[in-house]
Amino acid sequence: MHLILTGATGLVGSAVLDAMMKTKEITKISIISRRPVKMAEDAKDPSRINVILQKDFDKYDSDLLSQLKGATGCVWALGISQNAVGKEYVPLSYPLHFLFFFFFFFF
Repeated sequence: MHLILTGATGLVGSAVLDAMMKTKEITKISIISRRPVKMAEDAKDPSRINVILQKDFDKYDSDLLSQLKGATGCVWALGISQNAVGKEYVPLSYPLHFLFFFFFFFF
């Protein structure tokens, strides 16, 4: 099973990534992240994890989307800590833009 994960460096996303890495049925994990994912780099089996660095979550190019081909699910854990709420925010449109590009590309 191939799954997509966003927010893997955060509190919730890192817990989800940990659970995914422990699940043998998940054969490929595609992480879309704004920065490198240390947990993925330190994984016992890094060959099944693909970290895709993406600064702009409003747009997705065909190269990124082609790396997600065959994915059967997505966990959207992208967000910010409550301590940073005044400094940065995650627009609610990010998941909608991703769905649009993903489905437009594959269907």
